[in-house]
Amino acid sequence: MSLSGQQMLRQLKMIAEIKKGNFPNTQTFARLFAEFEGEEGQPMRCSNRTILRDIQQLQQQYGAPIEYDNCNKGYYLRHPNWEFKYPVFQEDFLSMSILGSRLAADIVPDPLKSGIDRAVTQTLANNSAEFFDSAMLDSMLCASGMKSSIDASVFAALFHAWRRKQAVFLKYRDTRGKISEQEFEPHIIAFHKGLWYAKGYIYNSKTIKIYACQRMVELRRSGHGFEIDKELLQDTKKNGLFIYPRLSGIKLHCDASIAFYIHEQQKIFKSKIEPQDDGSLILSLNPSVEHDVVRWILAEAGRIQVLEPKALREKIAEAGREITRKNS
Repeated sequence: MSLSGQQMLRQLKMIAEIKKGNFPNTQTFARLFAEFEGEEGQPMRCSNRTILRDIQQLQQQYGAPIEYDNCNKGYYLRHPNWEFKYPVFQEDFLSMSILGSRLAADIVPDPLKSGIDRAVTQTLANNSAEFFDSAMLDSMLCASGMKSSIDASVFAALFHAWRRKQAVFLKYRDTRGKISEQEFEPHIIAFHKGLWYAKGYIYNSKTIKIYACQRMVELRRSGHGFEIDKELLQDTKKNGLFIYPRLSGIKLHCDASIAFYIHEQQKIFKSKIEPQDDGSLILSLNPSVEHDVVRWILAEAGRIQVLEPKALREKIAEAGREITRKNS
């Protein structure tokens, strides 16, 4: 494997370990690489200086919000949802297909996962996919995955019902443990923030329902069909999976220390950015879901100041006081 290929593997594994929240350090990474076999079957041992150089490149070249916590003696991501987008330099359709399939297998529950894994293994056996070897593919999967387990038979039944446009009888356990049953049309299956959901209608109605797949207890075909609602699909693509009221007029002052990732994620924010002389930013958000904004601001630990609206500013201040009260 080339030197750049080894560095890619190390950096992908570094981000994956840091995302686990265990505060890894140079010694942790050194042990990890000593146990990991590269393309030639040899351990990927490297010095502390190499590890620190990799971390510095992640910070400076790729904007990784990696910081060192002196109390926990290890690294963490200041912005936990940051994603490492390593550049691809080779246009290789087969390799891209294999990568996409393996990434899908990492988040798709069984039995679909096993089928994808078998197909990818067979493809690798029958083709020369030099750009992505097996070790690299496995390392790219470290940072993804599901936050909960799903019954394999239930997910398989849901997937086939969605694909065939068939309604199902669904037994569902809510957050309080109560089980209910509905005849449900699964118009959309979506992977959202580490969890799988089905979105659609109560059969033969326009009552929208969103069910978390990990809470599905039993699912069987009802014998009724339906046509995919394209308006529901387009609305979900535009406004998101969940229907939350959005708050307008949000204006924030963001410290210079987080300006880099706000610029990088402008396609996501799609908001007005006003650079300031000190490197900080004034960010005017488009109408946004309030609780998502609150969580983001609190996660930045004082690096964001709410300028407008007053009600949001007061809510953040109250949350800060409550955090102080419970941790002082």
